[in-house]
Amino acid sequence: MKKWKDTYLAPASFYGKIGRIALPIAGQQILNQGAGFVDTIMVSHVGGVGAVAVATQLDMLLGPVSFGINSGVNIYSSQFFGAKDWNSLKKCFGFQVMLNLLGALLFFLVAQFAGHGVLRFYASGDASLIGLGWQYLRIACFGYFFNALISAFSFMYRSIQQTQIPMMIGIGVNILNACLNYLLIFGKLGLPQMGIAGAALATVIANACGALVHIVYAVVTQQPFLGSFREMTAWSGTFIKPIVKRMLPLIANEAIFGLGNTMYVKAYGLLSPDALSIYKIGNTVGSFFYVAVQGINSAVGLIVGEQLGRGDLAEAKRCVKYLFPVSAVLAACVALLISLLAQPLVSLFGLTDASIASGAVLMVRLFSVRIAARLFNVIFMSTIRAGGDSVFLMFLDCGIVWLVGVPLAFLSVYAFQVTSIAAMFAIIQCEQLVRMLIGYRRYKQGKWCRNLTAETQG
Repeated sequence: MKKWKDTYLAPASFYGKIGRIALPIAGQQILNQGAGFVDTIMVSHVGGVGAVAVATQLDMLLGPVSFGINSGVNIYSSQFFGAKDWNSLKKCFGFQVMLNLLGALLFFLVAQFAGHGVLRFYASGDASLIGLGWQYLRIACFGYFFNALISAFSFMYRSIQQTQIPMMIGIGVNILNACLNYLLIFGKLGLPQMGIAGAALATVIANACGALVHIVYAVVTQQPFLGSFREMTAWSGTFIKPIVKRMLPLIANEAIFGLGNTMYVKAYGLLSPDALSIYKIGNTVGSFFYVAVQGINSAVGLIVGEQLGRGDLAEAKRCVKYLFPVSAVLAACVALLISLLAQPLVSLFGLTDASIASGAVLMVRLFSVRIAARLFNVIFMSTIRAGGDSVFLMFLDCGIVWLVGVPLAFLSVYAFQVTSIAAMFAIIQCEQLVRMLIGYRRYKQGKWCRNLTAETQG
């Protein structure tokens, strides 16, 4: 028993550090999910839930690409923070901003010139969904640029373990977004009644304000990652090459992973038009609880990355072991909360179709299985990412989606003749078990335990 305690129970200061890092990130994600939750409730009252589900599939692709860019840079920025190398930290941030804006530009062009084709694919040719979806997408795509800046700032604050800053800014952004949604969707205070187009415009305006606040705050407070244009773009080939080398597999991983997730939406849509509404509502509510995963994910990456940057490899290994009981407790708490709150939360959408309402409740409860498994998987994945083992991470994350999850989704439709979206969702979760077994084996091999700071110095 003593050996178990020494191995898996950390000093109180360790849990305090997890809280300081993870809770603000989780809080920010709760706000983001809460804003999406409110948006979906409002959109449900104008009959646009399914349309928004297909219109946001480009967001579902851009988000993972942005995450791959930021995670790739943060492998190094968190270690530079641990090493107190401020010049390199500034270069990382400049590189991060440039790549995020390039990604936003690419997806903006896709939305503008190929948006109808994207909507047609995910809506399975449903003309009503395509028309409503275009009303949303043609406006929402302008927000990609503001989201890019917010993501770059948020991830850099995570690298320097100041996660409360993006959380506080996020509070203001999401309150503004909710207010503007109400005004523009329903046409209050003399504003035009825009329906789902109003939801898109509200999000763009709110995110534009958020990006502006991030810039002003960083300049006024003289954040250590912010320098002159020259300082932030003084990239040598020696500096960029190792970052890009480890970033590209992460970007590819997240992009392919995101595409795999959109293929699930395609498979759900093959069941029935109502299945998309059930998925959107169930996913919106279920994702509200997913913040526990995101908080642990960030805490693992930053704490382990900091120790690796200092060259304390033994402490990095100890930190990972301390996180297993934390994940177990969180998994139990989240499962209980989902069971208790699924019905009352779904009832807020005012659904008149009893079958859609019951399907959404069941979908929310099934998220407890996904979240519990993911809470353990992110320990392995974030540890592997922190040590720069990017190629294997690509296989572990998106490879399992395409080798296990996506085939199971379409086999459910065409081979197993599944007609319930809840049953299909449960079958797909086999991918989490496969990922857990493979991830644990890689973690035990210890190939992730490396100090990477010297790589950018030639």
